[in-house]
Amino acid sequence: MATTVIDAIRMTRSAPDAIIAAGELVDMRFKSGSALSLRAAKLFCLLIQEAGVEVIEPRQHSLPFSVLNETFHTSKDDLVEAIEELHSTTITVRIATEGRQTFTKSGPILSDVEREDEDAAGAEIRFEFSPALRRVIADSTHWAAVSRRAVLAFEGKYALRLYLFLSLRAGLRKTSERFSVQELREVFGLDDGKLNRWVDLRRFAIEPAIAEINHLAGFRASYSAIKRGRRVEIVEFAWGLKGRDELVEAAKELERTRTGRTARRQGKVESIAEERQRLADSLANAPLRNG
Repeated sequence: MATTVIDAIRMTRSAPDAIIAAGELVDMRFKSGSALSLRAAKLFCLLIQEAGVEVIEPRQHSLPFSVLNETFHTSKDDLVEAIEELHSTTITVRIATEGRQTFTKSGPILSDVEREDEDAAGAEIRFEFSPALRRVIADSTHWAAVSRRAVLAFEGKYALRLYLFLSLRAGLRKTSERFSVQELREVFGLDDGKLNRWVDLRRFAIEPAIAEINHLAGFRASYSAIKRGRRVEIVEFAWGLKGRDELVEAAKELERTRTGRTARRQGKVESIAEERQRLADSLANAPLRNG
């Protein structure tokens, strides 16, 4: 019998760094321009973890604002804005159940939200997940265990989105998958007028996302562009588990403060590029040998 999302949540209850993400939610496509902001996407992951196995129950959950403030280190206004975003964002997913025709179900992420005065002692947010979201999670046997620390460490919304997307695939036997440029745009939730040119999509979305994943995640990722004629139409992502030394380095980075992270990542990317160039130069200058 397949392991369900709820089974996985039960199995990881003693692992505070593990967040179980339902595959149907990770794989959902956003309408043009409707993708969650970085802050709201992180908050969504944390609320799922906070609810635990009761995430599928029609009940109200609660979380102190102080906990959210300690986690996000941001203003209360920004937190309220992220909460409102989850309350107003509609998800649409395809559901296939045994003995029934596949159907589409939609609804907000949070169906009900109550906020106490954030300045009051012990103020909390109370929330309830929508029937649509609860149904998706309850029926799901497709999931990924992602790192809470990594989720909170990502600095780009495209990076977090791609991290969740590839995490769902990193534990499978296959090690690569192809997507059309249009599918990838839907994954990122890009507006029709945003990053329309391949060079911009690559520079401002794909490459920064790959760099962050390779810096923070427990696996490595790469991509290649496939042209049809002169136009890039397919993007192939490949992934693989990191070696021990790389895992140790990623764990150390997650323990470091956010200050200087971008510089450390850029320095690492540059050092890899320099090493490749040195290798290429040494091969080009190596004497030829016969036999």
